[in-house]
Amino acid sequence: MGGTRVRVAACPAAFGCIPAADEVFAWVVDLARPPVPADELFARLTPDEQTRALRYKIAKSREQFAIGRGLLRGLLGECLELAPAAVPLTYLSSGKPVLNGGPALHFNVTHTDGIAVIALSWRRVGVDVERVRLVRDRDSLVGRYFSSAEEAAFRELPERHRQAGFFRGWTTKEAVIKAAGATVGCLADFDVELHPERPPRVHAVRDPQLTGVGWALAEWTAQGDAAIAIAVEGSATLRVERAEV
Repeated sequence: MGGTRVRVAACPAAFGCIPAADEVFAWVVDLARPPVPADELFARLTPDEQTRALRYKIAKSREQFAIGRGLLRGLLGECLELAPAAVPLTYLSSGKPVLNGGPALHFNVTHTDGIAVIALSWRRVGVDVERVRLVRDRDSLVGRYFSSAEEAAFRELPERHRQAGFFRGWTTKEAVIKAAGATVGCLADFDVELHPERPPRVHAVRDPQLTGVGWALAEWTAQGDAAIAIAVEGSATLRVERAEV
């Protein structure tokens, strides 16, 4: 089978140290039961990251940041044979963390209520997760953040597909801009497939930050109501291979 394998498992499942050229690793984290004690994960952070974590006034947000960043540092540290706190991270202007030197590994972290996802690849990668739920201002959000072509496509969806189409659009668009290191200001500058019965894909790109060799998309669910989308740089199709999570 061709394409790129997206290997999905519950963290801290071991896929091997570093992904192959045609692989993406994706770890799903149950934030209520992290695989490493929370205080140990906090200790993995640099002093600046610890200060950032403590700035969160809401305890849940503080814990989500510390767990996600602590696990990321641990996974990258295993790949680079470094202590977690010694993993050299720097930031793009968008705020996206990237490795500063060393192998050209790309990664992304996302979280929502109760769940986080960490992705690792040799190509730029972005991931997003959202709890599928009733969104009362759904139509206004589509008009505000989606492109005009996507808004028209959304209006044409049967009502039974609109909730799935909304979350398909939101997660795949977020995954693309995270992979590109762009911001939400670019959300309307490209078009994705909204129909939940068709494969996810990028139809058109109008912003130079997002152009290049293209973006491949895939999606899956976890914990029953968590919709997860991943975007990987390149035109190869993505094939999700998941353990039970």
